[in-house]
Amino acid sequence: MFNQKLYFSGNQFAFLFFVIFILFCVTIVNASNSKPQIDIVYFYDNPCASCNEEEKFIDLFNSLVGTDKEGVEVNLIMYNVFHASGAQLLKEYFQRYNVPKEKQTTPILFVNDEFLVGGTAIEKGLRDVFLKEKNNIIADIIKNGEDSQTVILYFYVPACRECEEVDKFLNTLGKRYLVGPESGTGYTYVHVKKFNIAEPKNLKLIKKYFEVYKVPENDQSVPIIFIGDNTYLSGAEAIKKELIEKIETGEGITTLDLSKGEDDDSSSLMSLNGYDIVGVLMAGLVNGLNPCSLSMLLFFLSLVVAKGTNILKMGFAFCFGKFFSYLLLGTLLFNVFLKFEVPWFSTVVKTIILIGVFVIILMNIRDYFAAKHERYDRIRLQLPVWLREYNHKWIKNLSLIQNTRWLFVMSFALGIIISLGEFLCTGQIYLATIIYFLRTSSTYNVQALLYFILYDLAFIIPLLLVTYVIYKGKEVFDVSDAVRKRIPFIKLINAALFLVFGIVVLIWF
Repeated sequence: MFNQKLYFSGNQFAFLFFVIFILFCVTIVNASNSKPQIDIVYFYDNPCASCNEEEKFIDLFNSLVGTDKEGVEVNLIMYNVFHASGAQLLKEYFQRYNVPKEKQTTPILFVNDEFLVGGTAIEKGLRDVFLKEKNNIIADIIKNGEDSQTVILYFYVPACRECEEVDKFLNTLGKRYLVGPESGTGYTYVHVKKFNIAEPKNLKLIKKYFEVYKVPENDQSVPIIFIGDNTYLSGAEAIKKELIEKIETGEGITTLDLSKGEDDDSSSLMSLNGYDIVGVLMAGLVNGLNPCSLSMLLFFLSLVVAKGTNILKMGFAFCFGKFFSYLLLGTLLFNVFLKFEVPWFSTVVKTIILIGVFVIILMNIRDYFAAKHERYDRIRLQLPVWLREYNHKWIKNLSLIQNTRWLFVMSFALGIIISLGEFLCTGQIYLATIIYFLRTSSTYNVQALLYFILYDLAFIIPLLLVTYVIYKGKEVFDVSDAVRKRIPFIKLINAALFLVFGIVVLIWF
């Protein structure tokens, strides 16, 4: 046995003190965040060991009370009076609650200061007694001047004038309000949670709130606010008129949280609308037929043919380089628009977009007539001469590479570089598509990523087909001539696509 004194170094003592301090802080925080408690005591008589009476009552309790439990802590205790300890405790409860002799039976339920006797009475009255007790607790919080938190759930869509109105109003709310201003006691801190129903998980969530809050069909629209355990405000006028009053009466202290489990539903994040998929694929295909994009591919393939290298391999590398570049560009622009929170639904922005769409439609129609009369020098929607020469210079450098592996890598890299230069010509439709994406998603989630992948795959399909045709023996000149003859048709398709986009902006934004 060793007789050793307990010794703490300075560092050990500091570490121990720090741990104790953290534990103390956690205890204080937990105590401050504790919810008001409702005590429920249930007595039953069950001699059967396998009858699971407790589980049956828990299921009954959850079915009757459900989401009404939000905002309070439920302390549910059950006693079997078949056992001596349970029977003795029930006698004490009979005395404490002054239960008449004719009602001294089981099952019996005690909720704080009230009791319900018999299975039928419990089923019919449990929820009402529970809500009454919950409201009494809220009244005590207000009376005693205890600080609480008001939760406001706000559902909206980006392309909505009224939603913009409500959003501005919510930004003017104070951080805390006096609850029961007449008594001058107790504050509540306001916390607004915003949900964009253009996101599938939030659309699913708002439908759940419609059901639980029993919202009539004519009020099932955005903007809408849910506050308390049964109150909703639909429309900008009602929200601006009544919300502050609801906050000051303390309703938001008991707002229900129905979002549990919604974040884990990854399938909803990946759901794509069929009409949107068709629109995205069509926009990508039309943009892939852009003469600017096709001409650069044909020039690249002509050098590959002259070099005697594998056309299919190098051509596909070039095309997928463009796919990668456009995916990155789309992601970047999408997130830039999100960061600056461009109000697409505002009159000013809509007007600017519509003017731009109108100008592009007119220019495409003008280019249609120029191409039809083979006046290609008069086509305006094309790459400027200096940029074409710059792209050609990059592509010509390909002939200097002898190593096949490096040639493949450089073909992919060239696809990225050339697409950056082409964006002045091909970016118009892409920008319109990105703006359309912003209507359906306010975050860069799985859904937005899948839309970008679909668009960019559709964009390179015409390029892949041209590569394959030349690989099969078609002359580059013949393909180039075929593209040139179809420029008028391509210009008309572009004009039609922008016309549709303009109509979408007018109706949905």
